[in-house]
Amino acid sequence: MTEENIEYIDAYIFMTYENMLKTLEKGRLKLLDPEKCNDPFEFMPASPTISEDGATSFDSNYLRKENGLLCFTKTYNPPSMWAHYADNHKGCCVHFRFPALPKQNSCVRNLGFPEYPSYIYRKLLIEHEGKSFFSITQKTTNDVVLWDVLYLEERFGLNEISAGYSKWGDQEEFAIDPVFITKDKSWEYEQEQRIIIPKPFPTEAENNLIFVGGFNEYIKSVILGLKCNESPDTTKKRINGLTHECLRDKMIPVHKAEIHPIKFDIISPEHEDFLKKLKENGE
Repeated sequence: MTEENIEYIDAYIFMTYENMLKTLEKGRLKLLDPEKCNDPFEFMPASPTISEDGATSFDSNYLRKENGLLCFTKTYNPPSMWAHYADNHKGCCVHFRFPALPKQNSCVRNLGFPEYPSYIYRKLLIEHEGKSFFSITQKTTNDVVLWDVLYLEERFGLNEISAGYSKWGDQEEFAIDPVFITKDKSWEYEQEQRIIIPKPFPTEAENNLIFVGGFNEYIKSVILGLKCNESPDTTKKRINGLTHECLRDKMIPVHKAEIHPIKFDIISPEHEDFLKKLKENGE
């Protein structure tokens, strides 16, 4: 697989209106701390087990303390996501469009763990300001990998290999311990995709929060919630008046969410038309 096989991945983050303006002004995203997430099981494997030979599975405390994550969703349509993460529909949804290699279906069976499930991942053709999660391996790489979250009924124990990277010719393979990308089935409505980033590497910290740069230049549009008090025109003037270098000479369109006439969905005809134009133009 080569970078000539480029595809574009649409990804979304729901947030309050105020946080959207801060995100665009500062040119950075907040790195989520698994210890502060609304799911208490983030990066938490099943209890340590003892095998027949007396070996104990690995302790997982360092996973939550040393690694953070960026969480995206595949769609802006579920009303539950607007209610839970966009200030009860008063906030907005920020639309990212990442260049990527085609999705790959991988598993860690080839790393010696036949019980692990298969999963989807994509290598994004972007760079961020820190080292990637794969610095834990012998080969340090800045590759950014977007993982599809698995929704399962039981947790996995942590194994020796937390992540793996291998390359031969123009082929490359990424593998990750399911602990980092599994959640209970009750979260399946989120349709989450995530990027794992170690906390020490992002360069900006403010008010006990950690931020990472390099992603905002892939923001393509903003969708305002049903109950947002700000108009698309006013919002467009605000965000396109921001002076952060990643937004220079870039006009970000703003669309308004609506109630789908038939389905239990949130929809924006303007945004759907915008997506079609992007695809037609190969952007």
